[in-house]
Amino acid sequence: MAICIQAGAILARARRAVHQTDIISSAAHRMLVALAGAQFSREGEFSLEYIVTALYRGILDREPDLRGLAEKLIRLRFGTPLEQLVRTFVASPEFRTRFIQMVVQPGPLPDLRASVPDKYEMQVVRGGPMTVYVARTDEDIALMQSLIERHRFYDQFGVWSPVIDRDKRITAAIARGLGAGSCFELGCFTGPVISVLADAGVEVAGSEVSHLALAFAYPNVRTAISFGDLLGLRIDRRFDVVLCMDVLEHISPVRLDAYIEKIRSIVEPDGYIYLNSPMWGTDDMFRPSEEPYLEEWLAVGDSSYWRHWPCDDKGWPIHGHLVWASPAWWEAKFAAYGLIRDRAVEKVIHRKLARFLADTPGRRTLFVLRSCESQKSSVVAAAEMDRMLSNRQALHG
Repeated sequence: MAICIQAGAILARARRAVHQTDIISSAAHRMLVALAGAQFSREGEFSLEYIVTALYRGILDREPDLRGLAEKLIRLRFGTPLEQLVRTFVASPEFRTRFIQMVVQPGPLPDLRASVPDKYEMQVVRGGPMTVYVARTDEDIALMQSLIERHRFYDQFGVWSPVIDRDKRITAAIARGLGAGSCFELGCFTGPVISVLADAGVEVAGSEVSHLALAFAYPNVRTAISFGDLLGLRIDRRFDVVLCMDVLEHISPVRLDAYIEKIRSIVEPDGYIYLNSPMWGTDDMFRPSEEPYLEEWLAVGDSSYWRHWPCDDKGWPIHGHLVWASPAWWEAKFAAYGLIRDRAVEKVIHRKLARFLADTPGRRTLFVLRSCESQKSSVVAAAEMDRMLSNRQALHG
C-alpha cells in the first residue's frame, strides 16, 4: 500500500530529524542516501515498506526484522510523523551501541598463538578443531591475565552493551526486588543498570576497569563510578545489594577468593549479592546454555575450576573469560565464605522471567546469594521479588 508523501518532503523531513538528534554519524547519512536513491512508483510515491526498510538499512545497517518492520508500519499508517520515527531509530539501544563502537574503534588485538605458541593446543570439539589455551600452572593464568590487561581487551566492548535496554531494566528490577535502597555494581561498564536504579531513587556506586566505558558513562552516575580493580578500591560503606553481572568470570581464578571476601565485606548483613556468570553442567535451578564439552572439563568435573580455555582464532579466551567452571564449583566457592544461595528467590526469578531467560540463555546461570547468618525471611524476599517482577513499568521503562 502506498502513501502520498513526495520525495522532496521525505528527504527534507528526514534531514531535519537527523539534524535535531543528539547523535550525528555516517549511519544517518547512509539513511538519507538510501531514501534519495529510492525507486519511485508511477505516482511518484514511496511505499510504507520501502520507507521503513530504507531506515533500517541506512541507520542500523541491516535488513528489518519482521516484528520491527510490522510495528513501524503500523505506526506510520496511524499517523506517526516520519521525523519521530527517525528519532526512534537513532535513539534505539542498537544504534547507540553501534555509534559508540564506530567512535571508539580500538586497535586490533595481536595474535597470541604466534607469541606464545607452546601455551596452545588444537583440540577436536563436536567434530571440528578448536584453539584451546592450556593453563598448566598458575603462572600461565597470570600470563593471560597480564596480556588481557596490557592490550586493554575489555576496551573492545565486544558483547557488552553500553545502553539501557530490557536486559538492564530487568537487572535493575531484580536489584529493587531484593530490597535495594543502596546498590553497588562490580564491573558496571558505562553504568546503564545503576543509572536506572539512580533514577528510581536508589543510592548507587560502581567500579569499572575499562577506560572507554568510564569515558562513556551515563552522566547521572559518572561520579558514582570508581575506576580500578575492586581489591584496590577503598569502599567505606555497605550496600543492600551488590551486582556482579558477567564479571567474576573475568577475574583470575587464583585471585577469586580475595574478590569474594571483598564483596562480602561491602554487603549489609541482611543484604544480597546477585550474580550472573557462565557456568557449564548440572544445577537444580537452571539449565545451562551449554554442557561441558572439553575433555579436561569432564575429567575435573566439580572439584576445581578448569584450566583448558576455548579461544578465538587469535588465541584470546572467548569473551576474555578466565574462570571456566560448573555451578556446583561456584556454589561451593561462595559457601566457603558463608554466602549461600536463596533458592526461594531464584525460583521466583526463573518463573517470572521464563520467556526472557529462554531468549537470553546466558542470563539463566544466576545466583541470589545471602549470608548464612542473614535474618531476612526468604519467604518475604521471594514475595517482594514476585511483586517487583510483576511491575511492567519496572521491567520495560
